[in-house]
This record gives sequence, C-alpha cells and structure tokens, in this order.
Amino acid sequence: MFLRHINEIKIAISPFNKASKASRLLLNRVNTDEARKLNPAIKITTQFLQDATAPSRVDVTYRDGKTLGLDSDKLNIDNLVELVNKHAKKLEEAEQANSW
Repeated sequence: MFLRHINEIKIAISPFNKASKASRLLLNRVNTDEARKLNPAIKITTQFLQDATAPSRVDVTYRDGKTLGLDSDKLNIDNLVELVNKHAKKLEEAEQANSW
C-alpha cells in the first residue's frame, strides 16, 4: 500500500456484522509495524459500532487534502485496497516525476 501519502484513515466497524470483513482486514494491513515505519505520522482511528447491522465505513484523508469515503460492506479487501491506493499512487507518481 502507498501509506506514505495518507494522513489519516478512519474505520467504522460493526464487529459482529459479516459484511465488515473487508474493513477488519484493511485495519489489520494498515496497523502493522511495517506500515508505521513507512508513515509514522499516519493517524488511524477505529470506531466500533454497537449495532450489528450497521454498515462499515472507511474514510481516508490524503496528504494533498483529498478525502475518500467508502461504504466498505459491499467491497472485498482487494477492491478496497485498490480504491484506497488509487489516489495515493497518483501522488507517488507525481512526487517521482518532480524529483527528476
């Protein structure tokens, strides 16, 4: 994942909802020691929803100020990571182009 270009990730999870699997897996991927080394300033906020039928939500804030809000219950983990990385990859490419 391109975590260097992400400032904040907010994940709202209903832990007993089966559809929240992608959100739980995303939380596992971004909350590792390796991810913290890539971006020590990243802010990860987790909210556990009390209602078992409540939909999970992922909100991402990028370094350039753009925000992305996703209802993650309808996505699998691969699609969720792809959507989160899409803008971050553009920022990575722009940074590399400017460094030449």
